Amino acid sequence: MSDSSLYASDQENLSTPRKRSDCRRLHKRRSRCPQQQMQQRQAANLRERRRMQSINDAFEGLRAHIPTLPYEKRLSKVDTLKLAIGYISFLGELVRTDRSISDAMLSGASNSHNKEEQKKVIIRARQIFDSMGLPTVEVDMVTELGLFRIGVPNTDAKKVAEAVQLRDNNPAEYMGMGVSNAVKNINTIIAPELIKQNYEVTMQKEIDQFMLALDGTDNRSRLGANSIMCVSMVVAKAGAAKKGMPLYRHISDMADVTSIIMPVPHFTILTGGILSSNELPFQEYLIMPTGVSSFVEAMRVGTDIYQYVKKTVKSKFKVEATYVIENGGFSIPLRSNRDALIFLTDAIKQCGYAGKVEIAINAAASDLFKDGAYDLEFKNPNTNPQDYMSSDKLAEMYLESMKEFPVNSFEDAFDFDDWAAWSTLTTRTQAQLFGNDLTQTNLRRVSLAVEKRAGNTLGIRLNQSATLTELIEVFKLIKSNGFGVVVCDRWGDTDDLFLADLVIGLSAGQIKCGAPARSERVGKYNQILRIEEELGALAKYAGKNYRGQV
Repeated sequence: MSDSSLYASDQENLSTPRKRSDCRRLHKRRSRCPQQQMQQRQAANLRERRRMQSINDAFEGLRAHIPTLPYEKRLSKVDTLKLAIGYISFLGELVRTDRSISDAMLSGASNSHNKEEQKKVIIRARQIFDSMGLPTVEVDMVTELGLFRIGVPNTDAKKVAEAVQLRDNNPAEYMGMGVSNAVKNINTIIAPELIKQNYEVTMQKEIDQFMLALDGTDNRSRLGANSIMCVSMVVAKAGAAKKGMPLYRHISDMADVTSIIMPVPHFTILTGGILSSNELPFQEYLIMPTGVSSFVEAMRVGTDIYQYVKKTVKSKFKVEATYVIENGGFSIPLRSNRDALIFLTDAIKQCGYAGKVEIAINAAASDLFKDGAYDLEFKNPNTNPQDYMSSDKLAEMYLESMKEFPVNSFEDAFDFDDWAAWSTLTTRTQAQLFGNDLTQTNLRRVSLAVEKRAGNTLGIRLNQSATLTELIEVFKLIKSNGFGVVVCDRWGDTDDLFLADLVIGLSAGQIKCGAPARSERVGKYNQILRIEEELGALAKYAGKNYRGQV
């Protein structure tokens, strides 16, 4: 492969041979100025070292990343060559950019006088698109071990206590949802300032603390939580490679988790609430395969039921009813919560999984909350406030559902500020009361939930914190107080698989990332399957013990 593709400009003076007389004149000029001659020689040596380093980086990165491809996909020689050419071209572009940017930005000019001894690190961000077609942030990090890339999960609606994602708010572009300012903050502030510190990529806590100090706000609004978290996640990937271990093992080390547990998945089957025009009051109806012995069995059970429901929906309703929303759930014309539970219980029995599968409900009760009560017909603009349910009556409805149907989990059963209702129901049932909107991966709200014993399980989401270190601190607080943990995706997820490694690394015991449909969701499930296969006999499925694994 020609090196001219990387440094075409370095070869310009060699493209046409000089005449002998020209060489003599050039020699005379150089001999008259030995200092200039020395500078030219040093510059040429520096270019050559950079050229050779870029080639070495490219092939090291190629060697590091080919084994991470699914082993069942055998690459042909042609595909391998294409991958090599593409990777080297990418490295070449970054190094060409390096020549036009100050050494301080890319080489990390800090306390050392010898820049050549410092590790070459390149961080570059760009705007990409999430699963809903909205802009989000992606970051590439190139170290001596190769290229590491990650896209941060996204959302179009901010909760009150979560860290602030930075948006452009320019209505002329992407309806104000662009992230060019967040990208700019990484490329012009976070990357150069972080590289100057010359941290090792394994120093996750120190790197995260530095970025938070660089932002300087409580809600991460200056640089943007999407900017900071994306860099934090890509550092974790690079740190795992530096330690020579899988990402989930690196996360386990950071979280002080000693045993690996495979999670019980929450598969979304039916949707209602604000996600649908049907009459179902609650947002999601899900299944949890708790009575099987492995994650691969959980996937078989989940996909069997999902496909059965799809066929049933197609036969009972029009084909349009089989179209799914962003989380992969079916929106079918059911009239009440009881109708949905009857439908789902029958599907479980028809597939032969009674006793092995339980039902979970995401009530998303904050959408129902009006004037201190809950309007289960909130989609009707003409509802009567006298028909609203008190929190006590809503709790009775939950308890009755658990008696009649195999329901074992309620997510966001009450409004996120209805603390008394949460605490009261927690004392009345052993079922899972799962607060997601309740705490929003916010350390202060988690502390309040622990203090009030509001629920017995809490959710964590990547993009509700600004760094991986903060998220791990939230996780430790939850587990140390005897609460269960559910690792959740976000509506605007990407095709990145970080979430799968996170849930296994934390041994959280539960993962909620939608139906077994749509590649940004199935990709996470597939990654968990690969990790379970890698662990072999060491893989332990949480099963019925999904709340008390660590």
